Amino acid sequence: MHPWSPLNDRQLALLTRIGDGSDPVTSDSPELAVTARALKGRGLIIMPKKDGKWQAEITDAGRFYLEHGHHPDRPEPVQRKQRSAHPEQRPAPPPQKQATAASATKPTPQHAPKPSRPSPAEVGASLIAEVQQAGRFLRIPNPSEEERARYRRAFDAARQCAPEGYHLKYSGRAKGDFFLGLLRVSGEDDTKWNRIRLARSRVISDVEDVIAAVTADHSAFEISEEVLPRVLSLLRLLAEQALARHGEITVSKKRKQPRPLLTVHGRTYEVSFRERQKQVRYVPKQPGRRTYDWQRVTPAHRFEPSGELDLRISQHSGYGYGHSYRWKEEWADTAKKPLEEQVGSVFRALKARAEEQEQARLERDAEQRRQREERERQEAERRRLEAEREERERREWESAVSAASIKAVHALRAEHFGTALEQWKVAGEIRVFCVALDEAAATSDDAVEADRLREWSA
Repeated sequence: MHPWSPLNDRQLALLTRIGDGSDPVTSDSPELAVTARALKGRGLIIMPKKDGKWQAEITDAGRFYLEHGHHPDRPEPVQRKQRSAHPEQRPAPPPQKQATAASATKPTPQHAPKPSRPSPAEVGASLIAEVQQAGRFLRIPNPSEEERARYRRAFDAARQCAPEGYHLKYSGRAKGDFFLGLLRVSGEDDTKWNRIRLARSRVISDVEDVIAAVTADHSAFEISEEVLPRVLSLLRLLAEQALARHGEITVSKKRKQPRPLLTVHGRTYEVSFRERQKQVRYVPKQPGRRTYDWQRVTPAHRFEPSGELDLRISQHSGYGYGHSYRWKEEWADTAKKPLEEQVGSVFRALKARAEEQEQARLERDAEQRRQREERERQEAERRRLEAEREERERREWESAVSAASIKAVHALRAEHFGTALEQWKVAGEIRVFCVALDEAAATSDDAVEADRLREWSA
């Protein structure tokens, strides 16, 4: 983003407030710190510190923006020449000599070439990279008709650019949020993709509706009414940062207590707040009177809300949202750094967590692939040994039949068939001997000898 890019509504409203000077913007409003730093990065305000606190002051560039509606460093737009609508109204061309003299004194203007449109392959590769950056599941909240059509066209180009082992899907063709998912062809992501598609009717995804739901019922948080406005501003700040990372904050419609769910980098986490308690001296309303009839000892201290918040981001081990957490991390207000200034570290931790999970998934897939290849190798080795055993038995059978055929013919010619038959019976090879007799009969040149062999075989 360039320094001269237009401000959004939130930034413009804050710049106007700082320019008026009637309502100063200081570190006492931590929910405005991120927007103020964005204005400072563009040179529209400064934030000098005094006694450890900063106060926003408008600069000359900021006053210029409020007066003219754009940044003073914005490049001047190139003016295009207007073409005449009627060719007959064009002035007559000068004589040839005058044209020659003019061309000698004034160079012919060079028109800038029109920027070439990106090819479908470039559009598809760019969309695939955008989906991968979002954790393989990209959400575009309620796009306009033109933007929705642009994403559909980009989807048609990106389907051919999907990495090996993945395929691209989308949901939200005509209305609502537009979703893109880069799914594994093995089917492992189908359940998650269906849950994302169907969740559109089961969750509140609009930021204002989420804030309204938490405002109406914040019993899921351990906070007092005094810090509720700050909790709401923190939720809004988390939603803005998540949206910049293709994420969102939602609230399930099926739960009795609204619990915000933060989805970023393809993972979903539960957001909760807790207000810390401080110990103060206990002063009874009426000295000498017991609060309860059963009370024997008057307490020396009691606890009351301190106004300091703890933020917890957790990832549950199942879908029941019980008390078992697969991962959780907490951030807390400190004397030097409130929670509003720690939002960046929150999203850095979530990104590191997503990268760890993705690396673990890749290692798990590699291990499963290695085990599958090992099983296939063992099965191939088993089939090879089985084939060798069958081939060895076949050769032994053929060798035995061949030897028995020779013995059968010799026994027939020596009139010792009975003795040979008894020997074969004793050896348990009568079946082999009968086969040998049949083969000897089939290959014999003497018809009488062949008949006798067939008779003995029967």
